[in-house]
Amino acid sequence: MAFPKTVVGAAKFCAYLILLPVSLTFAQTLTVLSSPSGVSVRLDAGTGNYRVSAQNPQWLFSGTLESAATDVSKTAGQDGVGAYQQMTFAWQNGVTPLQGTIRLYQNHPLILFEYKFLKAASPASVAFPSFTTIPARLNHFSYKNGPFAPPQFELGQYGTPWLLFDDQANAAVISPASHFIIAAMHGDGDHLIASGLNDQLAGVPAGFAQQTLMAISPGIRHTFDTWGSALIVLGGKTRPANESDPTLKYYGYWTDNGAAYYYRFDPKLGYTGTLQAVIQRYREEKIPVRYLQLDSWWYDKSYPGMSPNDRIGNWKAFGGIMQFRADASLFPQGLEAFDKSVGGLPLVVHSRWISQQSPYRDNYQISGIAPVGAKWWNDTAQYLHANGVITYEQDWQSRITEQTPAFLSTVNTGDDFYNHMAGSSLAHHLTMQYCMALPSDFLEGSRYGNLTSIRTSDDRFSRPRWRDFLYTSQLGYAIGSWPWTDVYFSHETGNMIIGTLSAGPVGTGDALGAEDRKNIMMAVRGDGVIVKPDVPLIPLDRMYIEDAIAEAPRTPTQGFMGEMPRHGETPFIASTWTDDGAIRTAYVFAFSRSPAVYQTVHFTPEEAGAGSSPAIVYDFFSHLVTHVGSGEEFKTFIGPGEAGYYIVAPTGPSGIALFGDKGKFASMGKERIASVEEGAHSVTAQVLFAAGDDSVTLFGDAPSAPSVVVHGGSAGAVAFRQSDGYFSVRITPDASSPAVDESGNPVRGVSVEISLPAQ
Repeated sequence: MAFPKTVVGAAKFCAYLILLPVSLTFAQTLTVLSSPSGVSVRLDAGTGNYRVSAQNPQWLFSGTLESAATDVSKTAGQDGVGAYQQMTFAWQNGVTPLQGTIRLYQNHPLILFEYKFLKAASPASVAFPSFTTIPARLNHFSYKNGPFAPPQFELGQYGTPWLLFDDQANAAVISPASHFIIAAMHGDGDHLIASGLNDQLAGVPAGFAQQTLMAISPGIRHTFDTWGSALIVLGGKTRPANESDPTLKYYGYWTDNGAAYYYRFDPKLGYTGTLQAVIQRYREEKIPVRYLQLDSWWYDKSYPGMSPNDRIGNWKAFGGIMQFRADASLFPQGLEAFDKSVGGLPLVVHSRWISQQSPYRDNYQISGIAPVGAKWWNDTAQYLHANGVITYEQDWQSRITEQTPAFLSTVNTGDDFYNHMAGSSLAHHLTMQYCMALPSDFLEGSRYGNLTSIRTSDDRFSRPRWRDFLYTSQLGYAIGSWPWTDVYFSHETGNMIIGTLSAGPVGTGDALGAEDRKNIMMAVRGDGVIVKPDVPLIPLDRMYIEDAIAEAPRTPTQGFMGEMPRHGETPFIASTWTDDGAIRTAYVFAFSRSPAVYQTVHFTPEEAGAGSSPAIVYDFFSHLVTHVGSGEEFKTFIGPGEAGYYIVAPTGPSGIALFGDKGKFASMGKERIASVEEGAHSVTAQVLFAAGDDSVTLFGDAPSAPSVVVHGGSAGAVAFRQSDGYFSVRITPDASSPAVDESGNPVRGVSVEISLPAQ
């Protein structure tokens, strides 16, 4: 912690009287940065000791350079994150001369570290920061170095963010902030936290610089969001809106692993005929499907035992890409003709790695199994755009890294792969989706604004995937992309709720005739627009703490009746919200982790993300409402293997709690409830109706039966339940109600005022 100015001044004065040379040395060697956020940084040039301290929480991290620091300077400036103070200095790591920078942001609890090689070097032994003084008894969390970056309550020694937190949810997140593919974290989190480069890297040129970003603040989700928001700004990315491309805005049909038509089709119709029949049926059933995903079956791949001289691919094969073009036996007229046959639906296409037998190796720059030259990416993106494709899905990223050694051993190869993928896609109006990404690939995605979604779940979304999906969604959102569950079937209500609340894509893969229209329409409007929350569904901070304790080794005294929960003793709880300015409504999803006993679901409205308490909680499955006072918890039970879903609406001055559209999972989503205003005795909502939306049932809770006035439509009779204040009312728009959608879609707005008599 930085000394108070009065103490520093007294120390300088006394030192001057006693020993003038010591005073000058002290004044020259100590450099201090401070910020209103309560974080400060100090460097003692003489000893090489540097330290980061925070006031809330009261944490101290410190380390020591390998030599004294020289050429120390202190400056101020501003970048995309905000105003900052920074110090720059030089030091020597063995025979390697280095320049270091520590940047402390003034309005955020963030510190950016950088070290630069002043001459070419072998970098494995260099790390900065390298903290050896660390707050005691912190819990550890990072992401596994495997496909989809699953969560783990230990610290990975590779390119991944590290989360360190205490039992009060105070947190620090530290990660590489540049050159993510070759970066690595080191240490055990108790005695060492170091950020540097991986030990497979052969060397770096003079002038090469590596950065690390650190955030410290109360609240795990808050700290993660603070870190992630800064990371994407530093990478030059703007977070895409959660409806910025068709895969995020609209409901789609998917054919990937786990879907009904993944490498399967109706033999009477053929593959393309089967998909044409699905799309036709959806239109007949008024299911507004707005795009179509084609998985790895759509192009030619290699097969086991294939000769290098055999240039013929096979759409059924499991190997790498032979030719990334529509297989002629499936699409005899080409991809564009197929797209026209399904009404010109935008297409999402899957991609693997380059086969060792592919003719691409004769014409393009391929390293290992990865195309790293700009020409392959440009030619590919041009073909896709010309054939109705709007999103490029790069799958098997973990395999590409594992089988392309130059990714980890050279400075630029991995960057070339990702930069050309993003740049060519952007130039040809394609967005991207990452799949089977490693943690370093997630971090790499913080640089690309057209990476709009990222898979945070293993294939075929299902209940065993829920926990990992929710934890890794935190990472996906932090790096500026929206989490995608992967495909599921529309009758699976739990999957449909989580998919909708993810705020990312919503897509199903039902067999022809097996679709559940009611569930699909709980997620979307009549025009296929997903009604979603503002942010993804993320675990409550308490889940990190409970799971960290559950995974910690037990002492003999911490048995079944002890305070430390075991896995399965508590339900898993996650939340998200819609923020309308005046009203912030939370959505809470909980699921049992016990196959045998009932479990208690409990949370406060504030913990769930609702704007305030008192609040009213609506149980989606039981249809019951519960009044929760200020400072109180909501409590309920779920049975073995069950799930619960709860909508939390704060009650403001009017006394009315509005839950929104009863026919939608995210009932207050802005795609349906465009805005809300609250008065002393009323709540007024702007309700959006798309083509195909005949009426909407609004529901909520009030101390007495409310009256409803509609401008641009009409209201049915208000149903009111005296026992708990629950009410509902059906709203129907007039044909003449004004159009409000700026994109030209026939979406109309209706103003609904719900009011109580003045007291």
